[in-house]
Amino acid sequence: MKGNGTHTGEGAIQRVILVGRTGLDAKLRLDSGVELVRARSALDAVGEVGEAGGTGAAGGGGSPVVIVSADADPAVSRGPDGRVVEDPHRAAEFLAALRRVEPGVRVLRVESPDGSAPARAGYDGIVDAQASAESLREAIRGTSAASRVAEAARAIESARTDATRPDSARPAVEAMHTPPEIPHTDVPRPTIEVRADAVESLSRRAEVGDEAVARQLALGRDVLEAALEAIQRRLGGRTVEFVRGGGSVGPGEAAVTWRSRVLGRLRGAGVSAEELHPHAAWLGVWLTLRDQQAQLREAAFTDVLTGAYNRRYFDQFLAGAIEQARAARRGVTVLVFDIDDFKRFNDRFGHGAGDEILREAVRLITSVVRPSDKVCRIGGDEFAVIFHEPSGPRTPTSKPPTSAFQIAQRFQRAIEEHRFPKLGREAPGTLTISGGLAAFPWDGDSPATLLARADDLALQSKRAGKNCITFGPGAERESTRA
Repeated sequence: MKGNGTHTGEGAIQRVILVGRTGLDAKLRLDSGVELVRARSALDAVGEVGEAGGTGAAGGGGSPVVIVSADADPAVSRGPDGRVVEDPHRAAEFLAALRRVEPGVRVLRVESPDGSAPARAGYDGIVDAQASAESLREAIRGTSAASRVAEAARAIESARTDATRPDSARPAVEAMHTPPEIPHTDVPRPTIEVRADAVESLSRRAEVGDEAVARQLALGRDVLEAALEAIQRRLGGRTVEFVRGGGSVGPGEAAVTWRSRVLGRLRGAGVSAEELHPHAAWLGVWLTLRDQQAQLREAAFTDVLTGAYNRRYFDQFLAGAIEQARAARRGVTVLVFDIDDFKRFNDRFGHGAGDEILREAVRLITSVVRPSDKVCRIGGDEFAVIFHEPSGPRTPTSKPPTSAFQIAQRFQRAIEEHRFPKLGREAPGTLTISGGLAAFPWDGDSPATLLARADDLALQSKRAGKNCITFGPGAERESTRA
């Protein structure tokens, strides 16, 4: 729901609203490009589309897609004798209501259990509940074989038209390059594609040292050391240093600024202020670019509502953590959990209360995990924690909890005992979580299989009555390790 900040400009994320018991949750939940929203009825689906309020445009994933199960189809009901009765007019009203709220919405219908499918006009397609995850993604994004053929035909026709134009009127074709590999560091960076000719042109025009500074910036590292080395080479090897923050500029110093912002001071041994001024101005530009890049990375990988990392960060960091663990022959544990009956609280107390629950859940879990562990929001009220020990297991004498299971139990108690002001007197003891713990390599040997296993264990917790954390053999093995 919009009120719970489920879409915050994180890239081309497709919002998918599942209406009724579609049976598609498990397949779609593993897709980092899909944001899942569940609605109990057709009326709820209209509300969810209305709540999106332009989500597609903001998130870059286009208008939302609504998938209606056979049991939630407003045009299908059962008569007094138990026979299925279809009312096409109700389907038309439902579709018209969705498109009044969002003209670009696509509405798909899950094939009925008996293999039949509604023949009524208005639905944009039929989804086979038994289809593969890839086929399902194609249907959602409108990239089925038929649509690809049509797109190819349009491209061929466009190419024919281009061929008849003068060279000056033809659109420029940019070469595609494989993006550089993202290093597995603590905070992954978004991948940026750079044209090779642009890099060569920049290198030809760059001053001494610019290329090394630019490389550090592209890798998401601090540029200061490389920049100071470049300045020293330009000054014939004389030593310079950067003093952070404001303060008065003394003799032999130059202020490092960007517009009206003072970043610090540059000074050096045997270097005059006049010599330092152009280098200070140059350094101010690079430091400003560094800060802007850091802000962009944070925005790209952070959930605005809760402050947790988002699904994009989860996918990239987990892949890196598993590779590190594989090389060092260590384990990585993933906890997947959600708030029990979250929608009930959301509906009863309003979106403000729902937002508070999500924010406080992140704050509480963050307070009990270690600094190296990563708390991520991967769905509406679904979270994942990557228990990551880059330096290996802690010693048996450490006082904090020595296993992911113990940390999860502490979080369970914390959220049960926490008072949520917006829920009033009913809050204490009423909020619980259900989750699943899975460990690499025993419960899964890849990011996808590990997440799928943790998710399956979380579903087992739900079936067991909620307020429960179920762990697989690998997580159980890790929980007993001191």
